[in-house]
Amino acid sequence: MQFSVSNGERERDGLLILEIHLKSPPSLSSSFLVLINGLNVEDHPSSSSGRVVVAHPPSTMQISISRLICDFVVLCCCALPLLIFQLWVKPYKRGFYCDDESIRYPFRESTVSRHMLIVVGLIIPTALIFMTEIFRTLAWERKCAGQFKQYRLRERGVHRLVVRLYVFMGYFLVGVCFNQVMVDIAKYTIGRHRPHFMDVCKPNVGYSTCTDPDKYITDFNCTGSDPKKVHESMLSFYSGHSAFSFYGAWFTSLYLQARLYRPLYSRLVLPVIQVALFGGATFVAYSRVSDYKHHWSDVLVGIIMGSALGIFVALVFAEVFKRREIPSCDEVNGEFGLIRLEPREGQTTNAGCHNCGAPQIATHSITVTNEYDGPTNGAQQRLVHENGKEEFKSEVHLDPILTINKSMM
Repeated sequence: MQFSVSNGERERDGLLILEIHLKSPPSLSSSFLVLINGLNVEDHPSSSSGRVVVAHPPSTMQISISRLICDFVVLCCCALPLLIFQLWVKPYKRGFYCDDESIRYPFRESTVSRHMLIVVGLIIPTALIFMTEIFRTLAWERKCAGQFKQYRLRERGVHRLVVRLYVFMGYFLVGVCFNQVMVDIAKYTIGRHRPHFMDVCKPNVGYSTCTDPDKYITDFNCTGSDPKKVHESMLSFYSGHSAFSFYGAWFTSLYLQARLYRPLYSRLVLPVIQVALFGGATFVAYSRVSDYKHHWSDVLVGIIMGSALGIFVALVFAEVFKRREIPSCDEVNGEFGLIRLEPREGQTTNAGCHNCGAPQIATHSITVTNEYDGPTNGAQQRLVHENGKEEFKSEVHLDPILTINKSMM
């Protein structure tokens, strides 16, 4: 009995195809079923030769509505403490020394306002995530669309682009909430005075005159005209601007590094984007010191906390590198970047290929020898799979069902 096996990566519809061509003796049944590691197989009747096609379609995942609702409830619960801190929680009232020059700087408007901070830390990362997923779907995955998971919401199909945006944007926004909660806990618990505290608060004791420099003043009242500025002047540690901007920079940079798994026409494009993200975050952090909004230590701790949370959310929660989704048909052909990659010995590139989109078929030769144990046990087959210098041996029992082990694929 002679076998030849053709294994193609995919067909036009994305199915994994395994073809087995055989020439069997007349004693075998004319109709049989091939079971290969639990894959679905089509049964083809045959007399002396047959062709069996094994189709392995991409997996389909059903999206649970209850899980979606739970995600939104959790997100709202994470954002609820932020509202509570802003509306009802008062910062810890810390004392001061009247000769402390670190809190006697003049008040200045912020170089980076909150609106600008939202652009740097929220809108730009969101736009990069959207553009990355759209670019991958439209440019890189057209030939390999059938290899990705399919999603359904009840009876309707959901495009993988929507699912990806939901997943990555969801984790990013949850991390934003986590970051701000950590900032507010520190600010309202410690209550450190900002560098412009004396200029804004104008305490009734120790502001105009300092008669006892060694006395720690705790019994004072602010006489400043703007209650909101007075409230903010006690929330110096640690810098929320710095933490927020560096959280966005780290999460987005790691996300881009994982999802853009090959160069964007030049190997400099992705590093430039990442450095620009960190450059913007650094500018935001430095401006907080020059505007007398924070002490240098507040900014340093904010950078550390935002960076740590951005890395943690990207790698542990979002698992961006485990969700790279690199299709097997998408191979870098060495034409990108500053250095032209030469193909290895025996390896060809897609450059100059006239039929690159077609399925790649590898042919294997299998020799089967019959060993009969008796008329009731059927034919026991010993297969030798010759593939280069490797040999694999497995036993196949031919009854109405023919079983082939995975080791021969």
